[in-house]
Amino acid sequence: MKSLFKNKIKAGGGIWLMAGLLLFAIGCSKSHEGAYYDYQNRNAVYEGSTYAFLKSQGGLYDSLVYVIDRVPNLKDTIENFSVTLFAPTNQCFTNALKNLNELRGSQHKAPLSLSDIDLVELDTLLCRYVIKGEYTTDSLSKFTDGVGVESLRYDYDMHLRYNRQDANGYQNGGPQEIQLSDPKSSIFERYWVTTYTTSVNIHTTNGIVHLLSGGHEFGFGEFTRRMNK
Repeated sequence: MKSLFKNKIKAGGGIWLMAGLLLFAIGCSKSHEGAYYDYQNRNAVYEGSTYAFLKSQGGLYDSLVYVIDRVPNLKDTIENFSVTLFAPTNQCFTNALKNLNELRGSQHKAPLSLSDIDLVELDTLLCRYVIKGEYTTDSLSKFTDGVGVESLRYDYDMHLRYNRQDANGYQNGGPQEIQLSDPKSSIFERYWVTTYTTSVNIHTTNGIVHLLSGGHEFGFGEFTRRMNK
């Protein structure tokens, strides 16, 4: 087993990353799910593991880190093996829990939190956001209709599609995005559940991170059904 990566940024790399995130906050455009795109989409480099990157992001991914820690052996994979992570924000988990607990309230059931939802079901859903291997916008741009990929551990079929938006009158002159879709075992796209990135191509020492819109509900529409037991 590989040794754990150190959870810190080298001084120069940290400054560069923070500056890039500042540019992201300043120059942005509305996305499909109410979040924003970076028109620059520069390749940020974080000198630490994917897990360490999540921990470093000022509380934006606390829920994701928490559930990664809950699922057996997943933290080791996120730290040490080559994966592409589509990172849902805290809000994505809030959205899912809100819908779950509204239903449970109507059924006179006690509310649930991330600490007591079913661990097996959590593992199943969480692994759909972790893709084997490394996928950047460059590697996806050559596939006009996107590409099918396998999620971590359970070889569940997911789908990635690269898009370049228009901006300021220029075709394909705007922000890059990746559509992450759960095809639900169907060849018909009308049955797919799709979410969108807000920022792409963050390189860590063991993989790639793409950040998802806060409008996404964690679980691709299955969270309430799977957790309401």
